[in-house]
Amino acid sequence: MDEFYHHAMSGIELLELELIVRDFVTVLNDGAMSDVVAFLTEDVVYRSSARQTIAGRPAVVSMVQDLRSAFDEWRTSLLSVAVANDVVLAEQAVCLKLAHTERQWVMGFSSFRLDGMRICAWHQVHG
Repeated sequence: MDEFYHHAMSGIELLELELIVRDFVTVLNDGAMSDVVAFLTEDVVYRSSARQTIAGRPAVVSMVQDLRSAFDEWRTSLLSVAVANDVVLAEQAVCLKLAHTERQWVMGFSSFRLDGMRICAWHQVHG
């Protein structure tokens, strides 16, 4: 019974991590920056390339605000999600629209590392 319980809890814990990331993406799409803060550890690290790293919750939230204000429309749709240990991997379609332009869909891939129930590392790649 203990082995069954351990496996069931592991599955439930992995699902919780997936749901945290799904909720985080929903909050990002809504643009509720005060709610974004609750999903991130104080020392969160965001990386979109080998050369760009943003560290710390205030800096990451500021970066998200800058991105949102640069586009007339910015939203992410999760296409597929996988969870392994404390990492959630997400394939995404990102809708971007600048003023006076058509909407553009860009494919993306993210990895989120969670510490407890908060995101401590967020790596984002767009193609």
